[in-house]
Amino acid sequence: MMQVHELPRRERTKATLRAEGERMRRDDSLPSVALVHLSAGDKLYGEGEQAVAPFSVVEGVLRVSVALIDGRERLVDIVGPGDVVGTAALEATRHAESVVAAEGGATVSKLDLAGTLARGASRQRLASALVKQLVRSRELADDLGLPMGARICRILARLATRLGESLDDNADGAAWRHLPFSLTHDDVALLAGCARVTATRVMGDLKDAGVLDGSRGDYALVPDALLAAADEYVCDVI
Repeated sequence: MMQVHELPRRERTKATLRAEGERMRRDDSLPSVALVHLSAGDKLYGEGEQAVAPFSVVEGVLRVSVALIDGRERLVDIVGPGDVVGTAALEATRHAESVVAAEGGATVSKLDLAGTLARGASRQRLASALVKQLVRSRELADDLGLPMGARICRILARLATRLGESLDDNADGAAWRHLPFSLTHDDVALLAGCARVTATRVMGDLKDAGVLDGSRGDYALVPDALLAAADEYVCDVI
């Protein structure tokens, strides 16, 4: 169940205002008006709803999806701590996507948009988050010209690098990273834009190659080895 906790308002004396101003000059965090706690499956907002504020992910992972013309939903991104969603609020328009908490739930900060835009440090922090979002979109667009195996490898490598948790106890010395959320073959197929059977085949090949381990949505991966495998898929086509 989604829970919203309004942040307490402090008495704003001249002294606290000066202290707050000094903190704001040093702090690059984004001003918040509330913390929103979501359980697994809770919807932060839905596609077509009026955007009222952007949100910064504090903890956990959320799934971003859009509706297809046939009524199905397509997973287009997975976001984690530091990412910003709900950016339609910057233009006071409607959300173009739906955002739902993944397994384990999530906590997001509902941003004070006016406060964010009023501070140089927070504007820079918001701009940085938006640039990272654009880079992810550009990477997905660049992948469209690649063989499907290479596309899947690159998507998995980026997820493991960005959201994975380092596993330091590997005897083989490889830089394994565990995904702290469930990622099914259907998810991979939706992210890559391919049939589920294709995602299953490629992930089976990667498991046989020793660069992916796990089953039933619980996976650990080696990002560098996945990128090398992507290159091999490209070379096989050439």
